[in-house]
Amino acid sequence: MSEWYRVSQNGAEVRVEFTPSKDRFWPPEIIRTSALSVAGVSGRPVVLTGPGAVWMYAHAAATLRAAGAGHVGVQTPNRPGTSDDLTGSESLLILAGEDRQKGALLLVRLRASPPLSPTAVNRLLEPRLEELARLRPEELVIAGRASVEVYARIARAAVDSGARRIVCWSARDGLVVVYDPAGGQLGSQIARPDWLAQAMPRPIWPVILGVTGDPNCGKSVFSAALDCYREQIGCDGWKLDCDGQSPTPPWYLSLIGDERAKELRDQQKRCWTPVMEATIAEQLRLGRELFSVLIADLPGGNHKAVPPQRLREGRERIFAEVDALILLERDDAPSEAAWREALRSHGLESRIAAVLMSGDPDGPPSLSVCKEGGLWRGEVTGLDRSRSARELAEAYQSGLKQLWPALRDFARGRSARG
Repeated sequence: MSEWYRVSQNGAEVRVEFTPSKDRFWPPEIIRTSALSVAGVSGRPVVLTGPGAVWMYAHAAATLRAAGAGHVGVQTPNRPGTSDDLTGSESLLILAGEDRQKGALLLVRLRASPPLSPTAVNRLLEPRLEELARLRPEELVIAGRASVEVYARIARAAVDSGARRIVCWSARDGLVVVYDPAGGQLGSQIARPDWLAQAMPRPIWPVILGVTGDPNCGKSVFSAALDCYREQIGCDGWKLDCDGQSPTPPWYLSLIGDERAKELRDQQKRCWTPVMEATIAEQLRLGRELFSVLIADLPGGNHKAVPPQRLREGRERIFAEVDALILLERDDAPSEAAWREALRSHGLESRIAAVLMSGDPDGPPSLSVCKEGGLWRGEVTGLDRSRSARELAEAYQSGLKQLWPALRDFARGRSARG
């Protein structure tokens, strides 16, 4: 198996760089089967960097700190337009069980747009870390929407507070043990402990809303706007990028310089594999355990093939996890009929809840919708990645007030029917 990290020396500093997997996602058990080297880190500063999952950063921070690293920091690309305003973000330390030192859940929810500045993150997180140091729980579960820097910082603080086990809980990977020096469960996905079930019960009726369509119709931008609207109305949820070959990370949507953005994104491209497809489908299933609403930014197919392959064999397992589909089509290249045919061949056409015509990406953003029979139709403009998700969510608010409850009702009905 390929190495999931590289170690280099820069004077007194040790650098640990995470490397991409050919299947895009490293399985959690990699941290057990290919252990992170801690040789020579005692008393030295360590910097973590590279494309790694939150559980990878948490594992490395905890393991290196336990091995005596003097400081464990994180280096990631700077994100433009950060804010000191904490509105829409929170951090909670929740204890449960008769033995209140047994387990604790540190839940962090950082709003997606605009991202918080380092100063704001510190203001939000510092009181929780002080509380963690005072309470000293044996087991800590870290969960919620937060950056790899936050996960690493919490894991480091947990080791300093004497935690004997650290678990990360994410939409993508479920409950993963990232620090377990004595118990032998490192890298394992575990069931929800009883104390955690008390602290955070399962969502009553979780649903998955999927956004799909041909390339360059704005589906990733619309997914981000839909997720931002979900956040604004106080609905618990998450957005998953399900395009395994060509992901659309937040930094890509925030870059204005097209050539540089394309170059950076192309470096992340991977060939689709059956393992990748199965992994993404499993991540959607795991997400239902944690969130009321998951928004899935779905792949658009292979349009270099003749004829275009919108739903290639094997990819249907991802779409089958979605309860309600929003189909975007460009006004200069209608594709609804082709998508219906592709979905129909796998028995998934009935999951289409809305069809939106995407036009004039450079024009003023607007969204208008109406119900036609059992289907919602509409027009959306302004889906250009230079616009922030917050700007678009506010511009689309009137249309989303109609569309959002309809999508959830459709999804719940679809989920109830199985």
